[in-house]
Amino acid sequence: MKKLVTGVLAILIWLGSTAALADPHKPRVFQTSPVLPAADGIMAEGAAWLKRSRNRVDGRVMAKVHSANKAYSIWWVVFNNRKGCGESCGPEDVFTPDGGLKADVAVFNASGAISATSGDGGGIINVDLSVIAGAGAGNGSQYGPPGAPAFFGRDLNKNNGLCSEIHIDINEHEFDGDWVQELTYPENPQAFAVFPPVEGCKGNKGGK
Repeated sequence: MKKLVTGVLAILIWLGSTAALADPHKPRVFQTSPVLPAADGIMAEGAAWLKRSRNRVDGRVMAKVHSANKAYSIWWVVFNNRKGCGESCGPEDVFTPDGGLKADVAVFNASGAISATSGDGGGIINVDLSVIAGAGAGNGSQYGPPGAPAFFGRDLNKNNGLCSEIHIDINEHEFDGDWVQELTYPENPQAFAVFPPVEGCKGNKGGK
C-alpha cells in the first residue's frame, strides 16, 4: 500500500509539473509574409513568419541581402488599434491631426543581426523574434534616444496579440564603428513584412 501511495503521488507531481511547463499562450495562430523592399537595392528577397496568441508573438525573419558583414536592426511596429487604419496600416495611420497616436501604434526593438555570407557572394540574415504583451515586454531599445517620437518604446497591448496589425521593419545600417548603436537603434527601414490581424480575433481592440 505504501508503494502504491508513493507511486500515485509521483504521478500527481509529474502531472503538476507538466501543467506548469505547458504553454499558457494558446491557442496560437501561424502566419507568413514575404519580406518586401522599402528601398531599391537593399534587400534581395526573404520571408517572415509569426506564431501569435492573445499575449505572445514569436517569429523569425529570413532574408537574402546584398552583402555580408553588414549591421541590421529589426523592429516591431504594432498597430494595436487596427480599426484606426485604412485598408492596411501605414505611416499615415500613426498620428492624429492633433499629434495623438491614431492607431495606438507601438515601435520597439525586436533584434539585431550581422549578415553572414550566403555562399553566392551576398549575405543572409536569419533571426528569431519574441515579445510578450505588457509594459516593458519588448527587448532592446525600450526607451528611445533623446527626441524619439511618442510611439517609440511602447508595447504590444495586453490580450491583443491576435488583433493587432504587426509589421516587422528591417533597417540596414552603414557601419560607423559602433556595433551597439548599429544593432539597437533605428534608421529608415529598408525592408518590411506585414501581418494583418487574425481573422475572427477577439481582443480588446479587434480587427477591422
